[in-house]
Amino acid sequence: MKKNKASKSLMTGKRLDSDFRLSITVKRILVFLVLLLMSLAAAFYIFLIKMEDEKRLKIEAYSEKLVNESVVVLADYLQKIQSEVRFVESSKLKRSINQHQKFDGIELDSELRQFVRSVSQRNLSVLSFRYFKNGEAKLDNNAYPSIRFADLDLIRRSEKGFPALPEVRKQENMILLTLVQSIKDGADHIDKNANDREESSEVLGTLVAVVDITDIKKRIQALVNGGVTKVFQRVDEKSVLGIFEVGGNATLNGGTNSGTENREAHVSAKIKKTASVEDSLWYVEFLPDASSEQYVSINITPAFVIPGIIIVLGMFIGFFVSRILIKVVVRQSHTSDTGMNVETNVSQEDDCVDPAHQTADISDIDINPEDASLLALEDIDTETQEDDDILDIQEVHNQALAESIPDNIFRAYDIRGLAMEEIGKEFTQRLGQALGSEALEHRETSLIVGRDARNHSPQLVEWLIRGILSSGCNVINIGTVPTPLMYFATETLEESSSGVIVTASHNPKEYNGFKIVMGGKIRSAEDIKALRQRILSEDVHEGAGAESHKDVVTSYVDTIFSDVALAGEVTVVVDAANAVPGIVAPRLLEELGCQVVPFHCDLDGNFPNHSPDPSHHENLEGLVNMVRDAQADLGIAFDGDGDRLAVVSSSGKIVSADQLLLLFAKDIISRNPGADVIYDVKSSRLLNSCVSSFGGRPIMWKTGHARMKEKMQETNALLGGEYSGHIFIKDRWFGFDDGMYAAARLLEILTLSGETLDELIAEFDMPLSTPEIRMVVGDERKFELVKRLIAEGDFADGKLTTLDGLRVDFEAGWGLVRASNTSSDITMRFEADDKEAMHKLQSLFARELKKIDPSLVIQWNS
Repeated sequence: MKKNKASKSLMTGKRLDSDFRLSITVKRILVFLVLLLMSLAAAFYIFLIKMEDEKRLKIEAYSEKLVNESVVVLADYLQKIQSEVRFVESSKLKRSINQHQKFDGIELDSELRQFVRSVSQRNLSVLSFRYFKNGEAKLDNNAYPSIRFADLDLIRRSEKGFPALPEVRKQENMILLTLVQSIKDGADHIDKNANDREESSEVLGTLVAVVDITDIKKRIQALVNGGVTKVFQRVDEKSVLGIFEVGGNATLNGGTNSGTENREAHVSAKIKKTASVEDSLWYVEFLPDASSEQYVSINITPAFVIPGIIIVLGMFIGFFVSRILIKVVVRQSHTSDTGMNVETNVSQEDDCVDPAHQTADISDIDINPEDASLLALEDIDTETQEDDDILDIQEVHNQALAESIPDNIFRAYDIRGLAMEEIGKEFTQRLGQALGSEALEHRETSLIVGRDARNHSPQLVEWLIRGILSSGCNVINIGTVPTPLMYFATETLEESSSGVIVTASHNPKEYNGFKIVMGGKIRSAEDIKALRQRILSEDVHEGAGAESHKDVVTSYVDTIFSDVALAGEVTVVVDAANAVPGIVAPRLLEELGCQVVPFHCDLDGNFPNHSPDPSHHENLEGLVNMVRDAQADLGIAFDGDGDRLAVVSSSGKIVSADQLLLLFAKDIISRNPGADVIYDVKSSRLLNSCVSSFGGRPIMWKTGHARMKEKMQETNALLGGEYSGHIFIKDRWFGFDDGMYAAARLLEILTLSGETLDELIAEFDMPLSTPEIRMVVGDERKFELVKRLIAEGDFADGKLTTLDGLRVDFEAGWGLVRASNTSSDITMRFEADDKEAMHKLQSLFARELKKIDPSLVIQWNS
């Protein structure tokens, strides 16, 4: 009987134990699922937040890009208009005004009409040019356009010698811009103690120009997608004038309609970007709308990172929490079961507890040393660990910094790379701080800063200035100018002899970079590399500099006008390749008395007509045709930043840089017997014999504008030139490479000779030669290949010159192989007495290069 009862009790216990285990499993699954669902909900919520943040960041970046692009278009547009009006200060019209002051104005009216026609030919919608003697201007509502109180205020400021920024008014459906320019008798100078007031011997009167700028809306409209761009003019500290709006549902009279108000509810409509237009009262505002999302690409991958981590953590937490909760339940159940057994089965012994209901205490578990290490329970030397962490952080920082400062963009004499990729915000700001620090160590308190007209130059110059100012060095901003004007500023401004300009010279539109002068000297290859090391070691000063603005264009033009004299009128076609020389070169040549035919002189950083590199003859085809069509005396082309030039004669012949250098050499040596003339290794050997015959001393030197300038300073040479078109003139000038000054001196030689350019160059019968032949081999290989060619090449009895690459001279000609300092190419050039000699030279060099690298492909017609 007792046995049956015991057996029945055992079976009941097993069934209860099975039910209990099932209950534990269900509870564990429920706890795990609850925590998992909570983590999924949290992850989804965070994912939505991250997506909204990503969307907002992309739209903000897109909005900032549109604002900056609009500012560039407006700034260049304003600068072009202002340069036309300011040109009168040093033009024939000024001289006419000075001469006709005592007459009744009939002659002056004729000159004004002629000036208006010349300006209108440059595609400006000029409504009127009016001249007022001092004190004669008054309100005139009947005139067209009318003279208003705002116009009178501008005129009064001009009469007192104060600068007056152009102002906009709206009339009917037009947007009119009023500009004033004081006409002075005598040379201007700046009184540094007169709050920037411009003093002169006498202000004769004021020229007032009114220009219809309505077409600027179309240019801004072409940029705008996904929102509304508004352009405002500051009237005073509290009020502004809405000039126009474009994009979206914009209205002309300010504000937007209810459609925009509905879009305000969207996240993109809450973003507004604003930027000021340089040297004006204007600023631009962009408000994106819901459609802006289609113009940005949103990367959802980062948005999954944190939610994914939360889900994984939720799974682990759910697993461990469920185990802990179940252990607690088991322990409580076991205690309850034991008590019940004691009460219901008094005869059972205390030590006869079912092992399945026992739980081990954590203090009874042994931990092996290996387990302790895995669980991080061993004793740790905290101080050593912290030191290691600090070292690791510093090492990571240094590595990240080195990656953001790529070595390949620090070239032989400037810094150049892909804009916004290799040359971005962090790099440019660090470079600015390093340059400011270097200037301070040269005892310069200010650094002159300029930029070219590439699309990304306004943004890069802003970052650059920010970096310079952070070093404690001041900035003198000379605006959008060709590189020679930055050089000119370092030579003539009292405040500083150091400067930097944002430019990539002749490179394609995707590139940008920096040319640097420090203490009046161009930076050498060693200096450029040292600058990178300064950035990497963070050897920089910290402070808060101040920015000021200065116009050097007028001073530059006036200085050349006082130096160069033409003996007659010439007609010149000027091809600026839509680059920055277009805002200075036509003005300079017109001031000298030339009839100028502008060709691609409008600024466009996309270079839509041809690359800004005049050393490639295909880029001069349009100029050749234009010279013939206009029956001009010659055509002049400039590179992207104006320090090089190319020339086309009236017959359409492209004049080689070697011939130009010989023309300058003959002229300068005739007045300076024994003068040194420097030419680079790519130049014709005719230079050596001709310079000697003129009575000068020829010196062959390395290619590169920085190296040439260094040699000019070392030898005190009066003239230097490169095959690429850089001309360095120190006779009556400063010795830096300047395509515009060289063009002025060429015109002086041409008009004084009384001959055509074709007749002048006929004296120099150039041997048969090739253009530069390029092979892309990569920056990492180009120098090594040339080095091996010098060491292993077999050129028989040729005379080897290795000062820059390898030049081999023979009796019948010469050949050159060198590594480019501005690209990833190896370049070759050949000159020979005849075709047979040329063929032998090219075959010889091809054979020796193939020995070193059989994979090289030489495009002889490149």
